[in-house]
Amino acid sequence: MTKVKISGKRLIDRKVKSFDGKDLGKIKSITPEYVELKHGDKRYFVPKVHIKEHDKDLYVLLMEDEVKHKYEREDPPLSSEIQEAERTGEGYTSYHEVIPFMAKEPGLELKGEKTGDILKIPWEDVIHKHVRSVDNVDIGDVDRLGNEFIVVREGVANVHMYYIPKQYITNYDGSSIWIDVPSGLVSAKFERENEPTQEEIDMLLNEVPEEE
Repeated sequence: MTKVKISGKRLIDRKVKSFDGKDLGKIKSITPEYVELKHGDKRYFVPKVHIKEHDKDLYVLLMEDEVKHKYEREDPPLSSEIQEAERTGEGYTSYHEVIPFMAKEPGLELKGEKTGDILKIPWEDVIHKHVRSVDNVDIGDVDRLGNEFIVVREGVANVHMYYIPKQYITNYDGSSIWIDVPSGLVSAKFERENEPTQEEIDMLLNEVPEEE
């Protein structure tokens, strides 16, 4: 079985711009709540929800003055600031998530079928890849990565979001990910409006098919 490990390390030291195209420095660290940027002697602690990618560049989707006013500091933002950012930082449809929303290092392992080699690829390469059920039905594209699951988005006008524990993943061929669940059960098992609770994740993990 091939194990494909996806790492977020390539984001460290990536340059980041403000929404108006101003240089905000480079990513120095990533936590479950925020991204730390350093520009000369200035430090910015920016909630993850504001960090997006467009045309292969990373942006904070705020104007430079707003970034400086809100997030230039020596200490991380408060939980209340993170929550406020999450309430207001949605709706950027032409941008996509590049920072895992739960973890610094997602450590996503995808099991293949051919060799025993361990393949390491940047985890962000999986964003927007197709996801297929065990009966080879396309159930949508990877939207985000979490610590314990991937988030799959299906549809445009009528959107369905599936939170799928990584243990259900059985194969990755560079363009598609396969999960060990038939298409008819995907919605019933994984569709949610919000992130699953730890209890829901544990319940799903108990139902993961045994490897033969």
